Amino acid sequence: MFNDKIQKGDLIAVDSTRSVTHGAKRFMRNVLHGLVAHTDLRIVLFSDSKDFDSYASERIQVVRIKINYGYVIRTLNAIFFIPIRARWHRASLLYSPWDIGPIINILPFVLGIHNPNSVTPRKNRGIKANLIHEFLSKISANRAIAIEFPSNSAAKEIGDHMNIKQEKRNVIYHGAEVSRWKNRIDKLKLSGGDNNFGEYFIFWSWFFPTKNITVLMKAFSQFISMHQSSKKIKLVCVGNFAYRGYKRKVLSLIKTLKLSNNIVFIENADDDELVRLIYHAKVMVIPALYETFGFMYVEGRIFPKPFIVADTEVAREITEGQCIYFKGQSPKDLAVKMTAAIARKDSTHNYRIADAFYEEYAARDLASFLKRCFDNATLL
Repeated sequence: MFNDKIQKGDLIAVDSTRSVTHGAKRFMRNVLHGLVAHTDLRIVLFSDSKDFDSYASERIQVVRIKINYGYVIRTLNAIFFIPIRARWHRASLLYSPWDIGPIINILPFVLGIHNPNSVTPRKNRGIKANLIHEFLSKISANRAIAIEFPSNSAAKEIGDHMNIKQEKRNVIYHGAEVSRWKNRIDKLKLSGGDNNFGEYFIFWSWFFPTKNITVLMKAFSQFISMHQSSKKIKLVCVGNFAYRGYKRKVLSLIKTLKLSNNIVFIENADDDELVRLIYHAKVMVIPALYETFGFMYVEGRIFPKPFIVADTEVAREITEGQCIYFKGQSPKDLAVKMTAAIARKDSTHNYRIADAFYEEYAARDLASFLKRCFDNATLL
């Protein structure tokens, strides 16, 4: 039930459908927390998952979208049905965070462009392609009153690719759970936690082709070949595969490289398990070729150990130039960097993390941005 003291016109609609990954769900949670803590707006939240039911409160009304099966239905929800329902609820503004929003003028809306697997700058065309999604995203971007990007790199690269007007582009960094993870690490320092794998490299993410996992496998194979004494060292990959076909391709490569005994996949890990696995790892590796933000670039710097990432513009921006960088398409260069990192006797690193990358600051900044857009929308 909404608070009657707040005027009916003070209503923002938020489309949380298609929030599939752990990072996406965490981002949506931060959106809601920020709006509640830093504005007086009421929120109608459109959801296609029970994961968001618990957010129902005096300020948040959760509306479940029950027909959400398949890409076509989910897309129709984003471009037509949710905007229509938002208008019916008398919302003054709609926030569509996942690349696609209304393609006709139903109500003012803000579009977030966060998903690197949907909007494709030409240089990455061979890595991924969803041309229908990109076409609809361009139409939505043209209709939106503002576009929100999670990094300057994404705003420049994707904004230019999609011909988005400069005045529409806004950059608000995502926020990682830095404070919470630091608390978990403090507990691990006291208890130790279990290390089931001995010495190992770790890679954590949601596994899409853009994550470049095949280059990581080839580099790890070269690392093992160069250091026969290192055959007991493992590579631990934490996350879920986005596509069954891609999973088969990766597992086939591992079998071909004869690495089945050296590589471990852990799916559906919660934050406690993930923090424990990174805590005990010798070296962290993120080989991703294309991110719009990359929570991993912030999360990895919470741990004082070697952190190797593919050298991309967004990686340099979000890691604040503090990591070990390798040529993203080169297994050989990555193998060399892995060798140097694992051999270092002094493996302690003191990374700095800017306030903007903490989720509490990001929640405030995004809420302030949406409130400004809301105020502008009410004047239209």
